[in-house]
Amino acid sequence: MAVIRTFKFRKRFPNGGLAADLSAESVANGRPDQEHIQIHRKIYLSPPRDINWKDLAWLCVGVSLHSDELSSRFPEGMEIAVHRLTFPLSDYRAEVAALAIDGWLREEFNLPDAGARVEYSPETGSHVFHWGGMQDPFADNF
Repeated sequence: MAVIRTFKFRKRFPNGGLAADLSAESVANGRPDQEHIQIHRKIYLSPPRDINWKDLAWLCVGVSLHSDELSSRFPEGMEIAVHRLTFPLSDYRAEVAALAIDGWLREEFNLPDAGARVEYSPETGSHVFHWGGMQDPFADNF
């Protein structure tokens, strides 16, 4: 039986920070009766009910960062079932969902760092997200 585990993403900056808690479990071979999204080959994501579309899109990006490695380890298939994604509105941007599931996956499966991170740019007064070798997760020109 799979175990639901919570990953707490926290990133502090001089002017505040970003935070999210993600509770999920992994299920080998997936659950055929559940609604899920195919990320890559037989790697699936089941989101929590009533999730915001932006959060769902960024969860998919976070799983996709590790999709090749997960497909190699689980050729028979695997589902990542996210049960909860919670965050304080003052310390959150939708991209944090990707960083939270990235952290959860790395801890759950001892995966290598894919290069996902966030920094704060004092020059622009905004957060700068990096996605490893992926330039822009939503660009159609890759």
